[in-house]
Amino acid sequence: MKIQTLSWGFLWAVLFCCTVAATRQDALDAAIGAIKNGNAVQLSERFDQKLTLTLPDQSAQLSKAQAQTAITKFFETNTVSGFELKHRGQAPAGAFAMGTLQTDKGQFRVNIFMSGSGPKAGIRELRIQTMD
Repeated sequence: MKIQTLSWGFLWAVLFCCTVAATRQDALDAAIGAIKNGNAVQLSERFDQKLTLTLPDQSAQLSKAQAQTAITKFFETNTVSGFELKHRGQAPAGAFAMGTLQTDKGQFRVNIFMSGSGPKAGIRELRIQTMD
């Protein structure tokens, strides 16, 4: 009886941890998908209330609304044709991903850094830089 109770407790703990990890990963997957599609609205839904945004012509800490305006302008100027994910992982501060964005104006190196975990995970820093 005691072993069965412990087994159920262990099973619930494993399921909880997997759910939290999957939710964090889902937030990162959604951000990557938005970048692949050049969709500024979907991408900005994943922004923290304040984030560091680096684009070829600017780098600043912006509010969510300011960052959405800037990324919309970037995607309007640089039509996205593809995105190649190079690396993704987990760090104590949150998930991260790196890749190459292909546009009609050239290639850009992209770094995404998430904050928090679970449903509150958001993009705390987004870098889109020209390839040298």
